[in-house]
Amino acid sequence: MFRRRHSQSRWQKLQAFIWPRKGFSRVFNYLLQRILRMPGSAYSLAAGVACGASVSFTPFIGFHLFLALMLAYVIRANMLATLIGTAVGNPWTFPLIFVLIERIGTSVLGYLGAEQISGLTAGAGPVTGDVFSLIMRMAVGGALLSVIIWPLFFGLTYWLVKSWRRHRQLRREQAWVRRERVMSAQDTRQEH
Repeated sequence: MFRRRHSQSRWQKLQAFIWPRKGFSRVFNYLLQRILRMPGSAYSLAAGVACGASVSFTPFIGFHLFLALMLAYVIRANMLATLIGTAVGNPWTFPLIFVLIERIGTSVLGYLGAEQISGLTAGAGPVTGDVFSLIMRMAVGGALLSVIIWPLFFGLTYWLVKSWRRHRQLRREQAWVRRERVMSAQDTRQEH
């Protein structure tokens, strides 16, 4: 019943997975509408999205959902909005995020004079020490960038939710006024 008329080849399925035929704007608009229509205060929705987005800028990929939900629980944010906010970190954005947080971490540690974290990697082999050093640079850069990203996403989402709800309330009031005019016009016609 819900199948395609012409089945897709494996190449077409892979191509649609990597780059959807209708583009990413449809996905973005869907997620935005989901957030705007969720019940809850503007604070809880904005804080949830901000928690999810900020945790996406850490190098701990397997723990993003867990960390975001813990942070959202602590600050009483909307859990579903938090899960949607983690969509900021996805296979298309992670390469850019990782390069950015590694460069920021390297710069910060270099500024502090701790670019070689040799004291922490004593006794480790050269490969293990390099991996630990990379993870440490990315963790420092990710933590710093997360602290910057959180207020940006919070402010943007809070403004969007408030303005959308104000617009929706205004539309409802205008529709109610139009209905009242139609009803009063019908009443006057019936009287005559």
